[in-house]
Amino acid sequence: MTTLNVAVIGTGIFAKETHLPTLKSLSNEFNVIGCYNRSVDKAEEFSQLASCKVYKTVDELFEDPQVDVIDVLVPNQFNLSYVELAVKHKKHIIMEKPISATLEDSRKIYKLSKENPDIFIGVNENWLYLKAAEILKENLPKIGKVESFTYNSTGPFVSKNKYGTAWRAHPQHIGGYLSDGGVHQLALLTEVLGPVGKISSLTKQIRKESGTDDTCFTTCQMKEGDNVIGTYTYSSAFGQTDKWTIFKIYGDNGSLFLNLSNKKKPYVELNVGPNAETADVKGEKIEFSETEFFGVEAEFKAMHDAITKKNSYKGSVESCGHHLFIVGAILESSSKGGSMINVEQY
Repeated sequence: MTTLNVAVIGTGIFAKETHLPTLKSLSNEFNVIGCYNRSVDKAEEFSQLASCKVYKTVDELFEDPQVDVIDVLVPNQFNLSYVELAVKHKKHIIMEKPISATLEDSRKIYKLSKENPDIFIGVNENWLYLKAAEILKENLPKIGKVESFTYNSTGPFVSKNKYGTAWRAHPQHIGGYLSDGGVHQLALLTEVLGPVGKISSLTKQIRKESGTDDTCFTTCQMKEGDNVIGTYTYSSAFGQTDKWTIFKIYGDNGSLFLNLSNKKKPYVELNVGPNAETADVKGEKIEFSETEFFGVEAEFKAMHDAITKKNSYKGSVESCGHHLFIVGAILESSSKGGSMINVEQY
């Protein structure tokens, strides 16, 4: 097996607590050899945990011939500039979601990926690798023709959030939390039901700490299938309330209900039958568990196989760019009083 040498840019909380343990657990696939952070203290702290060297400059990191893959964990307004450097120095690169701060930057990243097919350019979107998505897709044929869905990810505002960094409070990325957290939900939605074609949405800002609109209520028409329609609701800005992540899919021969609200005890309920009187399966409950880092392990393994074996990668520029285009359409629709908007497609 080919072991890829990794250099990490951005050595904050997620790099230390999630990426580094994951990379260490995949020691046959990856070897962390260096890191860079604008804060030297943070870089040195990471280097001690990873037993790797600290690069003094970004250029030094990109020019190191030993580096195969660059793992970028920085505010996403910088993603495009790092992709440009990766292309220039012919390095594989993975970056954190959302793919970029603006739709224009995502288009530029897409163009670079198409012009440089030998360079892996991917996005770390771990929700594409959830067991939940796998179970839903396995059982989808049982409920017949998909007709509609409801996706609701809502909850109370968390005032003491370790990820509540300054760049999130003053977002340069479109939609703020609607894109930062929302793309996780959109990844799961589209992984199961395919791309979104049209959007009608209203948004609002509830918390000043969000920096911009933080709540959306949206009606969707999917691009694929026979006029599949549904609703997508996202907000983590409410007062005290239950936290929900639920996804119900309605077919003409039954339904699927995913409850991911308690990440430690998720489950799917399957009901099969064309009507209330002829149910073949009533309330079959499928319990399962997600991995410790909620799909991050699987996405890194998939990245290794995409680079070394040319396998497909779910967190492609196309798929993760689509998630941001959905957010763009949500915001555009809201600005036009909820008008129906076509979601841009690559």
